[in-house]
Amino acid sequence: MKSGAAGVGNVFVPLGKAASALGSPLFVARLLAALRALITHDMAMVVRYARASPPDFLVCRGLSRRFVESYRTSYYTFDPFYLWSRRRRPHGVVTFRDVAPPGMPNSRYRRVFQRQAEINDELGMFLPGVGRESLGLFLERSSGWFSATEVGVAKRAYPIFVGLYRAHVDSVLAKFASPLRMTDSAVERAVLLMDREGMRIAESAAWSKAEAVDPAISQVVETSEPRPNEIRVGGRRVLTCERLEQNFPLAPGGRMFMLEEAPAPSAPDLEDPVASTWPELTAREGEIVRLILDGLSSSAIAIRLGICHGTVKNHRARLYGKLAITSERELFLGYLKAIGRPSAAATGDAEE
Repeated sequence: MKSGAAGVGNVFVPLGKAASALGSPLFVARLLAALRALITHDMAMVVRYARASPPDFLVCRGLSRRFVESYRTSYYTFDPFYLWSRRRRPHGVVTFRDVAPPGMPNSRYRRVFQRQAEINDELGMFLPGVGRESLGLFLERSSGWFSATEVGVAKRAYPIFVGLYRAHVDSVLAKFASPLRMTDSAVERAVLLMDREGMRIAESAAWSKAEAVDPAISQVVETSEPRPNEIRVGGRRVLTCERLEQNFPLAPGGRMFMLEEAPAPSAPDLEDPVASTWPELTAREGEIVRLILDGLSSSAIAIRLGICHGTVKNHRARLYGKLAITSERELFLGYLKAIGRPSAAATGDAEE
C-alpha cells in the first residue's frame, strides 16, 4: 500500500473527465477516479444510501463481489458509516475513526468483516443527493490510517465534488423532465422517479400539477405492480411505469412513471403519417417509431431522448404488441403500406 496525498495537480484530468460525463452512467465512476487521484489507497467504492433499503454499490474497486454481498445481506446495519448516514443528513468528509463508536474496535463488524475484507481505515466523502438519499465516495486502506493532511486535502476539494454531483443530478433530472417534442409543439412531461422501496426521489413540475388536480393518479402509483406496465387514468391519459436499470445513479432498480396523453383516434394528425397510421400509439411510442424509421438503434434512441436503454426496449415491446408485429421489418412494411409506397417485399425484391 502507498501512503500520502497523491498531489492536487493529478486531479485536474479526472475532474475534467467527470465534468464531461455529467448526466451519463459514467459520471459516478469518473468522480470516484478524481478522488482516487487525490489520495493513495487500496480500495475504492461509490455507495448510494437511502432511507428504506440497504446501501447500493454503484462502483467497487478492489473489494470482491463476495464481500459486497456479505455486507449488503448481513453487515451493513453495523457499519458506522451507514449508522451515521441514518442519524442525520450526511455531508462532508469523515474517516472511520470519526464515526466509529467507542466499542467498535472489539465489535464483530471490525473483527470479522473488516478483517476478512482487509480494511483497516476508510475515508468517506458524503454528497447530498435528491430526496432522502446521499452518495458516498470511499477510499479504503488495508493498513495504516488516513492522515490529517490527507483528510484536509479531501475537505478542501469537497466543494468541487459537491458542485459536480449537483450538476449531474440536475442533468439527469432534466433529461427525464424535458419537454417531449412533437411535430409542431412541445408538451411538458409529467415524470415521477421512485426507488425500489417505493420512496419518491424526484418529480417534475408537470407531475406535481397533474397529481394535485387528479388524486386518482397517486392511488394508481401506490397500487401499481413493480413491473413495466401501462395504465389508463381516465379520458385519454395513459400512465406508464418503467423499471429503472441497476446502474441508474439516483434510484438503482427503481421505477419511473410518465403521464402521457394518448392521441384521439377520431381526429388523427393528418400531417403526421405515424400518428395517422397508428392512432392507438401514445405520444412517446409514436416518437420512438419515428426514430426507428429514421434508422436509429435502441441505444441511439435512448441517447437522443435522454432515457434508459431498457426503457426504449420496453416501449418497443409494448408498441409491437399494440401493432401485432414482432420485428422492425414488419414495422417498416406496415408503414410503407400505409403511406402507399411499394416495398421490396411487395415487389418480390426482398432478400430472404
